[in-house]
Amino acid sequence: MELNTKLLSKLWSIQNFKDPDIDFFAQQQLAAETQQGLKVMSTLLILLVLVAMLLFKQMSLINSFSLNYFWVIALAVHINVSARVVSEIKTLHALGMTLLVISATAYVFIAHQTGGFNSLLLANIVLLFMVIPLVPWGLREAIAIVLSIYMLLTLSTISVGNRFDNETLKVLQFFLIAAGATSLILVIRSTLLRKQELIARFKLQKAHAELFTLSNIDPLTGAWNRRYTDNAVHNLVKSFSNRYRDMQFVVFDLDNFKELNDTFGHDFGDRVLMMVCDRALQEIGEFGYLIRIGGDEFVLLLVGIDAEAFMQKLRSAIVHEVRQDRQDAKFDLSWGVVTIPLAPLDDSEKVFRKADQELYTHKKSHRSISYQGNK
Repeated sequence: MELNTKLLSKLWSIQNFKDPDIDFFAQQQLAAETQQGLKVMSTLLILLVLVAMLLFKQMSLINSFSLNYFWVIALAVHINVSARVVSEIKTLHALGMTLLVISATAYVFIAHQTGGFNSLLLANIVLLFMVIPLVPWGLREAIAIVLSIYMLLTLSTISVGNRFDNETLKVLQFFLIAAGATSLILVIRSTLLRKQELIARFKLQKAHAELFTLSNIDPLTGAWNRRYTDNAVHNLVKSFSNRYRDMQFVVFDLDNFKELNDTFGHDFGDRVLMMVCDRALQEIGEFGYLIRIGGDEFVLLLVGIDAEAFMQKLRSAIVHEVRQDRQDAKFDLSWGVVTIPLAPLDDSEKVFRKADQELYTHKKSHRSISYQGNK
């Protein structure tokens, strides 16, 4: 009994996975699948109606009910167009249900106008049930559609006295029940397979994201690692090439970092690295990337930001934080800046070496100033 309840709960809604992360992922995937399903279903209904109209024309019956078929075609065209611009799943489901129920209503009018359900009209009704699984419904929506069509056709035929003979009504009931049951079975199978596939795709995407994180992000500081440099440049070019022509390639490191580690311990050194990265990442936002080259050496890729002003501000903030924590800590930042075109790097190592030279020029200048100040 518990197993049946769990299975029904799984089938009842195509969106409910009881996991917020999977629910969010599935909603994005299902929206596109539902749009595609509606487009296919509406296109197929248009083709089926056109074929039916041609066959009825050969039977010289088309003039008596052609307007009903035209309404189905008009609605199917409208649904096809709407499915291309609507992305909310509930709205898409409502559009699909409307199309199916209105189409069934048109078939009822045709039956009343022609005085019976001939083989072609019965085929139309069966095919109406068969297109239901083209859209990713849950069992809830599928049952609502099947029952709506069944009740509409049943009540509209038994409520008009002797217009339809008993044999016609029995044949109609057989086709309705058989087609409806088949459609629901297909929906159940499709729902189970779709949910399993979505869960598998979510796990695969999550594993890929975790692998990407392990491969490209420094676990201690949250900065990108060196192998991500070309990707970072590519992303900046894609985002800002229409606004900026240049970017700044900054190499910086932490002066006296080894002494900090030796004097205060590696935990303190790690904390300083995290301070630097946290502050830098907050400041650059979407206008750059922070890349840890190794140890206490970093690269900043900046667009639309004055690198010298940025580094001066970062240096002041971090020196202040470090000395608040350890008053006697000897700590500073040094950096080198190279301005390059905002374009993919032909030789990132060459740019890095040039910025590295600027870094050591900066270091030498700092040491000279410090020496002269103490003299």
